[in-house]
Amino acid sequence: MCLCLLSRVPYGRSSNPNRRGNLMNVYSAALIALSLYLTAASAQNQLRAAIVTGEVHNAPSREIEFRHEPLLAPGPSQHYIALDEQNRFALLLNIPKGILVTGHYEDEHSIPFFVEPGDSLHAVVTFAEVAEADSAAVVESDSLHSAVSSYSLTFNGRGADNNHFLAEFWPQHHAFESDYALYALEPEAFARQVEQWRQDEFALLAEGREKYALSPGFIDYMTTFFNYKWADKTVSYPEFSFENGRRTRRISPDGSHRREVPPNYYDFLQEIPLIDEKAIGVGEYRRFLVNTLALEAKSDGMPRLSDRYKLSGLGLSESVRTRLDSMHDANRKPRLSQMIDLSGLGLSESSQAQLDSMYEDPKEIRASEKAAWLGLELSPAALAELDAYENHSTFIRDTTKVDTTGGKLTFHLPEEKNKEWYEYVNNRPLSARVDMASLELSPTIQTQLDSMFQNRKPLKLSQRIDLAALGLSPASQARLDSIFAGPSFPVLMGFSERYDLAKQKLQGRVLYWFLAGELRIGIKWGCEAYVDARWQSFEESNPFPEYTEVLQAEMNKTLVLQPGQPAPDFTLNDPDGQPVSLSQFKGKVVLMDFWASWCGPCIGDLGDLRKIKERMAGQPMVFLNVSLDANEGAWKRAIAKHQIQGVHVRSDGQVTQAYNVFDIPRYYLVDPQGLIVEDRLRVFDVDKVVAKIEENL
Repeated sequence: MCLCLLSRVPYGRSSNPNRRGNLMNVYSAALIALSLYLTAASAQNQLRAAIVTGEVHNAPSREIEFRHEPLLAPGPSQHYIALDEQNRFALLLNIPKGILVTGHYEDEHSIPFFVEPGDSLHAVVTFAEVAEADSAAVVESDSLHSAVSSYSLTFNGRGADNNHFLAEFWPQHHAFESDYALYALEPEAFARQVEQWRQDEFALLAEGREKYALSPGFIDYMTTFFNYKWADKTVSYPEFSFENGRRTRRISPDGSHRREVPPNYYDFLQEIPLIDEKAIGVGEYRRFLVNTLALEAKSDGMPRLSDRYKLSGLGLSESVRTRLDSMHDANRKPRLSQMIDLSGLGLSESSQAQLDSMYEDPKEIRASEKAAWLGLELSPAALAELDAYENHSTFIRDTTKVDTTGGKLTFHLPEEKNKEWYEYVNNRPLSARVDMASLELSPTIQTQLDSMFQNRKPLKLSQRIDLAALGLSPASQARLDSIFAGPSFPVLMGFSERYDLAKQKLQGRVLYWFLAGELRIGIKWGCEAYVDARWQSFEESNPFPEYTEVLQAEMNKTLVLQPGQPAPDFTLNDPDGQPVSLSQFKGKVVLMDFWASWCGPCIGDLGDLRKIKERMAGQPMVFLNVSLDANEGAWKRAIAKHQIQGVHVRSDGQVTQAYNVFDIPRYYLVDPQGLIVEDRLRVFDVDKVVAKIEENL
């Protein structure tokens, strides 16, 4: 989810969204603001404001989240608006041209609007339970996570005709978006079907132009929308497969995951421009650029050193930083003889070299070994049959089983079990990775090697690569070693390569709008080193100050959530409907876990969280579980199913905004004074988390 700016509130001041004393004024205040704005703008002959007002009957929630792709800023924007006592809302937007805005209720209902500068649109939304049979337009929800519900829409005011057409079109758009079975088609058939969808959409638009007085701006927007949606679906098709009734997107850095397509499959890219400034503000255009650039942006899948650690404070030139990245890549996996002293065991140089070679190319884990570790009761013949498969894959499912449907071997594992498997793989002894028997080593030597490997210490960066060869002073080398020994920042796979390729392929406003969007995502995902490595260059070369301002604002938002800052207070309801405030836990350490029942990685972390909770039992601390579930029933069922201990509340848009929660799971550690200790806690390292908690008790 993408989030917008929200003021932070320390302990003692409430951001409780249930306090609605002034909500009645929102509607009238927006109307007054619009009137004043249009009066001033008319004098200058520049109408750049639009307003959407409305009323909602039988609303499923008191809060609406409006989303749109801004035209003067990179990345999507959100506005959270609460209905007033008369079930009314008002949204005021300053825009240079028409945009698509979607209203969302708890992510389960999506309502489209199109507004242009000067529009004053009024909508009446009536949900299905009270909808009349002769409603003007019935639109189905585009949620894929809930049962289909419907609502009716009626419009009046300037811009109404555009929206009458949009309400009629939206069900077809939803059908196209949710028809995942299309990905079971072969490339030529898929391309034909997607092209047919585009032609059908243009036919609908032609009918709409006869039926309604559609504005030129709306026609232009929908034309761009149709074209780039078609292009994006077609270009991204090879990334997907359709297996076991589900669409799955596979990702590999070098592109080897893509399904084979005919040599001329991508010829359609000649029909649509890569650089299209008029398409800025259409979400499908950004997705098209991302997926098209990904075709050429190859990598080895390993993040650059400068994307994991902040190096800007070292004063390294760009050429030195590039050489440092290159040297680190070439020596990413250290030799076994670098990590443990093989010579001290009396091994010959030949045996040491063989051990290094075998460690570099370790033994593969057989499918039968994985099945045995999972506790699957299979006969020797069945285990041998599993090993006969050339490779296997893993799908996250609720139960553990082996699937050989379609001649492919697939392990179905719950998220938590899958995480345990990877921990097992990463912690295997050396004897399980290399064939020591082939070296005719004594059992004593083998035991010593296993012990030395299990107790090895992390290498310094200067032990991995020759920093002196870069002309760095001893002081700079020592600082690099210190940085490398500390925690690294998250890295998004392929982002660096895509960013570099964009600078080659794009130009003008489109280039800087796209780059700013990439940096904005990096900021939101906490990829501080990635952003740090590119910020100065972007700021110096970007001729569009509005993009720099937006990024600076995003970075300022992260600063107020840094360690030492007050944790924003909030009040949310627990499963019994009782209010719970963060500030009521003052005097205790609080571990906040932002999670959701549908989040696989969140469920995968529960094992580590249980260990932490067990070790901290009886201590003055609270485990505050903040769910992002839109569905209250799913939230409560997940708590019971997984036996999640602690205090439970369910979040709204304002709290996720306040904590800049863009990805989950997300963990904050708050000290007894209400100050943030850690803003991206890594719970897999149980010992470190426990130690950090104990430091603050």
